Amino acid sequence: MQYLNAIPSRPVPEPSIFTPKLYVKCGPLLRYVGLRLDSVSQIAAKRGHVPTAKKEREVWRGTVMMVTVDDRSSFNPAPRLRLFAQSIEFLTGTREPAGRRDSASRLWRKKDGEKQQKYKDVVGTRLLHERGVTWWRFTIEIELTDKQARIAYRINRGPSIAFWVPAREETMNIMFHSCNGFSLGINPATFCGPDPMWRDALQAHRRKPFHVMIGGGDQVYNDAVAEQTTLFREWLLTKNPLHKYSAEWTDELSDELENFYLERYCDWFSQGLFGVANSQIPMVNIWDDHDIIDGFGSYPSHFNGCPVFSGLGRIAQKHYLLFQHHTRVYENESHEPSWIMGAEPGPYITERSRSIFMFMGRKVAFLGLDCRTERQRDVIVTPETYRLVFDRARREIVTGVTKHLIVLLGIPIAYPRLVWLENLLTSRLMDPLKALARMNVLGGLLNSFDGGVEILDDLDDHWTAKSHKAERNAFVKQLQHLAAEKSVRITVLGGDVHLSGIGQFYSNPQLGLPKERDHRYMPNVISSAIVNAPPPNAMADVLNKRNKVHHLDDYTDEDMYPMFPVDVDGKPRGNKRLMPRRNYCTLGEYDSNQDPEVEELSKASSRIGIPKFLRSSTQKKGTGLSGKSKQDIIVRPQGANAVDALEVILRVEVNQKNPDGATKPYRLIIPPLTTQSYDATAST
Repeated sequence: MQYLNAIPSRPVPEPSIFTPKLYVKCGPLLRYVGLRLDSVSQIAAKRGHVPTAKKEREVWRGTVMMVTVDDRSSFNPAPRLRLFAQSIEFLTGTREPAGRRDSASRLWRKKDGEKQQKYKDVVGTRLLHERGVTWWRFTIEIELTDKQARIAYRINRGPSIAFWVPAREETMNIMFHSCNGFSLGINPATFCGPDPMWRDALQAHRRKPFHVMIGGGDQVYNDAVAEQTTLFREWLLTKNPLHKYSAEWTDELSDELENFYLERYCDWFSQGLFGVANSQIPMVNIWDDHDIIDGFGSYPSHFNGCPVFSGLGRIAQKHYLLFQHHTRVYENESHEPSWIMGAEPGPYITERSRSIFMFMGRKVAFLGLDCRTERQRDVIVTPETYRLVFDRARREIVTGVTKHLIVLLGIPIAYPRLVWLENLLTSRLMDPLKALARMNVLGGLLNSFDGGVEILDDLDDHWTAKSHKAERNAFVKQLQHLAAEKSVRITVLGGDVHLSGIGQFYSNPQLGLPKERDHRYMPNVISSAIVNAPPPNAMADVLNKRNKVHHLDDYTDEDMYPMFPVDVDGKPRGNKRLMPRRNYCTLGEYDSNQDPEVEELSKASSRIGIPKFLRSSTQKKGTGLSGKSKQDIIVRPQGANAVDALEVILRVEVNQKNPDGATKPYRLIIPPLTTQSYDATAST
């Protein structure tokens, strides 16, 4: 685990800090599962009261999960989570010295819900018990108020941890990231380990709190299963294809892989600044191949479907659901309404896919599409599942109220074409090179899975691959129909490619549609990677040269938007469309005026400084980046205010050799969609 060794370990909490005692192996992990609108009249009726007015209350729903070591913990009674409000003034207060009372200490007591005996205790549910550990899930609900709120929680009287929920009807402040780990063969020290971008993100969270953290795939890199196992590695190295594909799935192999995924998740999700973020910012995740193993689903069917490889997929899915969704494979829409279950079990994992639909504020809906469970070499999502997804979106989106729909796909859908490379790697011209590689003359050309060319699975993964072209085009047209029908602006999020950029679909300029009335205008925000190594500049330049205006049909064009006219040092760039630097993204409602709450939070943060775990050795106390005040790096949108517009900021790493993680912001304003009427034939 080379890159895990690069993470500064957090001390494991001693059981004595919890009462009753707990030995926490992983967590706590915080997850957001959606908003629920409750009619006040319905609530009054349940309580036997006569309602006086029709109103709605907005309820934030989420879960907290942790893994405990059984023989070092006490579960009598079951673990309890205490939930209470803890306003921002609490950060500036101090404990009252003995024999002294002053206004500051009274303010501290007054603003802390637990001190006022205003709290709620939630008993943990035993989600799973095996291998000497127990997964505990705490289900929490919070009624939103007129202001965003800081909510704290503690488990078994342990240390308190806080997160933020938005105000009622407020659009959430969103963070988006992908590719949260290092590929095999990458030296983490070259990039100061995995923490720099997370350090910057947590500093941004202190200036203006994130209400949700979207993971776009590869939240954990499990490719090391090919190197850090015994039985599975022996199977991978089997030369005879017949023996390899017919090998039986054994209890011993299952036990080895269960142990690998358990330990990998517990290590990666609890350590470093990513572990800190997991406990303070509610997550919403969709998986991609590295959450399983590199390329899963994009290899030939005879390999993907063989007993050993499909068995690995099932174990990876089990742990993905446990750690990233706090659920078990048997739970479905009846247990959690944010799920959209696939129509039929997938071909290799043999379980139904799980897409997500929820709201991130009244005006912003979110759809996370599971593009891995049903994936085959020529299929990403089946037509029957697409139908379920779009039916759900049409039921949930409220015309005139829902202004934006964010669609999360693991891989960009508007991206430079690489079909020419696919054609080369699959042509007979490669046969002599493949023969040399099988004789170990050209090491690294072929993968150890199915013996194919190493990067071919990555190309087959892309929406723009020739095997997915028809499905991709049909999907884009369905999104256009939905946008026009519901008058909702659709923005796509994608990761995977270790570059940042903005792809875009838009109406043929000859149609003369302004952007705010163009239902075909659909930006694809590409943010990758927050941890993994970016490609060389030369590769990004090759991709940039492949960029041109493509014609989806007679009405729709697509290309890459020139998002990066200058580099992080302010110098002009030749490649204005793709940025090969580590990065993450933020999304929120555009406002040309500084939010007073953010300004106040910034002042409070300046007074208390930045905690040591957020400062690298080169940072000064009380500053965000080396030598810069926190106010200097607050992002303030420029230009005229656009009502209900969405602001997207790509935050790009300035220097990969500096552990500070300083970033430069690149901003895009996405207008809402205004359509007068919907004509299905015109949008085709």
